[in-house]
This record gives sequence, structure tokens and C-alpha cells, in this order.
Amino acid sequence: MSKMIEGLNNVIEELKSDLGEGLTSADIWHIKDAQGLAGYNQQAKATALFNEVTRVIGKTLAGSEYPGLGEYYTIHLDNNSMVIIIMHNDYQLGMTVDLSKTTMGLLMSVVMPKIQKMLGKALS
Repeated sequence: MSKMIEGLNNVIEELKSDLGEGLTSADIWHIKDAQGLAGYNQQAKATALFNEVTRVIGKTLAGSEYPGLGEYYTIHLDNNSMVIIIMHNDYQLGMTVDLSKTTMGLLMSVVMPKIQKMLGKALS
């Protein structure tokens, strides 16, 4: 197993540890082909679709003279879940979190910064 894949698997394990039952799914992929490199309850169709969503959002922001897309974006779903897409160079991490089983404070203040740092280290 390559060192990068091992590092990406560690990111997924940390998400599972930190979010417990609150983590519904997670996937890390390269934007070129949207093929999962590491994950938990991976959703291949969602990965391909969110890869395209990220591209379209970036293009739309650039075309409308808005600032570019930052390091992540979130989508709140009808079932009180949240999709979070984290971008790092040519890679993305997508996760679905059940907000009835975790708190936004934990997610945004503790888990996100830690995972962004771990992802950067795994991909360097």
C-alpha cells in the first residue's frame, strides 16, 4: 500500500473516530477521474456527481466575478444531514454527516481543522 493511500485511510479512520455514528459516509478522490482512493460506506455515484458540482460551482463563481471557492463547502439536506466537500489541490474529500448524532460545533471547530491538516499531510 502506498504511503499516500495509507495516509488517506488514516484520515478516514480519524473521521470515523471523531464523528462515530454521526459519520454516514466518506470518500476521498482525485478530481481527474472521481475514483475513490479511500473511504467509508463509499457512494460512487455521489462522488462522481459532487466532483462535477465542485467544478460547476468554481466555474460559476469565476464567471460571476465572485471570489473563488474556498477550502470547503457544505450542503444541508432535508433529512438533517450535511454533505461537506473539502478540496485540497487535485483531491476532494466528501462526507455525509448525520446532524442528529453530532454537533456543528464539534464538526466545524474540531473535526474540520484536524481533517484538513491530516489531508494536506497525506497528500504532500
